[in-house]
Amino acid sequence: MNGSRAAGLILLLVFLLLSASFCCAALNASQNNQLGAEAYRAGDTARALDYLRQARQDQPYDEQIRKNLAVVLLARGHELLRQGRYRQAGDLFQQGQELAPDDTRFLLARAHALVAEKAYAEAEVVLNEALGIDDQQAGVWQLLGRVDYLTNRLEEAIDAWNRALELDPGNTSLQAMLAKARREAKVESGMEQSYTSSFVLSYDAAGDPDLGAELLDVLHQAYVELGGNLDVYPAGQVPVLIYTRADFSRITASPDWAAGLYDGKIRIPLGGVKQVSAPLQAVLFHEYTHVVVRELAGNHCPTWLNEGLAELAGRGRFNPPLRALEQAPALLDFNSLTGSWKNLPAAEVRLAYEQSYSFVRYLVDDYGWFQIGDILRDLGAGASADDAFARVFGSYGLSLAELQQQWKQDLGR
Repeated sequence: MNGSRAAGLILLLVFLLLSASFCCAALNASQNNQLGAEAYRAGDTARALDYLRQARQDQPYDEQIRKNLAVVLLARGHELLRQGRYRQAGDLFQQGQELAPDDTRFLLARAHALVAEKAYAEAEVVLNEALGIDDQQAGVWQLLGRVDYLTNRLEEAIDAWNRALELDPGNTSLQAMLAKARREAKVESGMEQSYTSSFVLSYDAAGDPDLGAELLDVLHQAYVELGGNLDVYPAGQVPVLIYTRADFSRITASPDWAAGLYDGKIRIPLGGVKQVSAPLQAVLFHEYTHVVVRELAGNHCPTWLNEGLAELAGRGRFNPPLRALEQAPALLDFNSLTGSWKNLPAAEVRLAYEQSYSFVRYLVDDYGWFQIGDILRDLGAGASADDAFARVFGSYGLSLAELQQQWKQDLGR
């Protein structure tokens, strides 16, 4: 594109934006209200918001305009929430709350946005404000229980979820969360706890009294190393729980091959451990990587990338041979490794981990951590894996499929 054409397109875009703003301002409040309602019915909440804000500015005491603007603020906020734009969504919910101070939907939605940002203390304040207006809202009690759960207050979470279940007895997902919390509380009541500003560690009270400090030291090393690589340092304290294998299986229902789990808390089946060995350090680094990946990408990261990064971090501490990858007659299709691995055949699990690690290591070695961080952030913003890789590696002229092909060639496959 030549310079004059680019300049012309920019001028046209500016003209269109100014024209849209001018049109809103040139219409009267009734017309803007009508156009806003039509845009909302057509599913264009962003445009509806522009019209209704102008209408509200022109007629600040019109009740129908106030109600319409509140409805659109709620709808637009939920759209932004689904897109992972939590801060902007929370701002809209707060604006809606100012228009409808007794409508707890805005408070609940704002609390969801705050929880997504891990602003748990602020979310708790907002949820208690909602309960002050109406304490018969099951959804508010349920989210309050989640805040308690995520901040390692199991008994408070159980109380809140019991109240939610009284109000919504048919909620099967809530029943499952409550049952899980009760199992955890039973196991964790006898555990020792150690703390840092970034971690809350719970472990077998019968173990070595110095073990907690050693485990926290390894976790801090992971925090610093991965934070430096990906430029992210999660806020708040990450709960880390060391279980016996039997307790781990009861609480998580994980497959037998699982060496750990991250579900908002790092859970590791190593009860009775006496020393922080190299394999244990690897597990801690591996599981903490999942914390960082979720911080950047939310729940949108393909499993092969998530596990590949975790293996890369863990193998910096303990790096056994890649026997499954070396001996496999054929590689697994990465498309089959995008979702959960829970139902993978046992014979494929080790290959899935080693193959994912090998490809991610190839990416980091050849292109660097900076690109990986950009991919994770794009995924968190809602991009597909193909689109995220195309944007980040577009300057190299490479797609995800082409990168995978290059990696296979390097392996001699």
